[in-house]
Amino acid sequence: MPSEITSQLESSFKQWFSYINTERLQDVFVAIVLAFAGFMIARLVSNAFIRTIGARFNAHQRLVWRRGIFYFIFVLFLITSLREAGFKLSVFLGAAGILTVALGFASQTSASNLISGLFLIGEGSFEVGDFIQITLIRGHTIEGEVISIDLLSVKLCTLDNVYIRLPNEQLIRTPVHNLSRYPIRRIPITLSITFQEDMSKVRHVLMLLAKEHPLVLDEPEARVTVTAFRESTIELQYGVWTRRENFLQVRDEIQEMVKDYFIKNHIEIPVPKIGLHNALQEYEDSLNSTGQQGLGLDELPPRSRHQP
Repeated sequence: MPSEITSQLESSFKQWFSYINTERLQDVFVAIVLAFAGFMIARLVSNAFIRTIGARFNAHQRLVWRRGIFYFIFVLFLITSLREAGFKLSVFLGAAGILTVALGFASQTSASNLISGLFLIGEGSFEVGDFIQITLIRGHTIEGEVISIDLLSVKLCTLDNVYIRLPNEQLIRTPVHNLSRYPIRRIPITLSITFQEDMSKVRHVLMLLAKEHPLVLDEPEARVTVTAFRESTIELQYGVWTRRENFLQVRDEIQEMVKDYFIKNHIEIPVPKIGLHNALQEYEDSLNSTGQQGLGLDELPPRSRHQP
């Protein structure tokens, strides 16, 4: 029995190898060599383009051009290798088209992200290396540096060194704040003062503070504006300008300086106060001060005892 199985396997292998001739093996080998050569040439050409002409582009444009040149050259070599191996391109392209349609119906979300990615790349609202802020539908805010813009998603690295992947469709639907598009940024600070404070004195102190900070710009000039009158306070908007790379440092230092300058110049920062009001104790104190004897709780009439 084992000998019969061995003989059947041997005859099957001989029959299979009989269909493979030497010319066919040569064609397959040439196709493999062409595909590998195409990969290496595409990589060398794309890198050489980035090092020469692409040096004038920004990081995002270099990424797009590198990928475009690489895939264009590699696909040409891949098509040539398939023809060399004996594949009929008409049949292959037809099967690829049917497969693409089927995948499109099966993955509508991916297709939507793909189209959104093309819009993001073409629009150029932000680039690789920019620091952006996204407000999601539920109000959650995400800030991070753009490290990659792909056809399906955008990758961010937050200040906490957290890697975040955002689908392109979500970026198309929600507002995106590019915090590093311009070289300078404004730092808005909301302050409150009491109604008794001298407004001219407060403005003078805040403008003096802006001039004394070394990283605050003289132009555009700092501004102090009244934004609202609250129940017991006046709300001010204090804005200073600084360079983009100094934003976090100045925002931290300027608020600490505001507190110190207000204390130094005797400007009161209103703080909400909560007190307890004991009506019964005040009533007994008033009776005692007039020489009358107050009634205890046990001496009250039954109906009055349960009234609020």
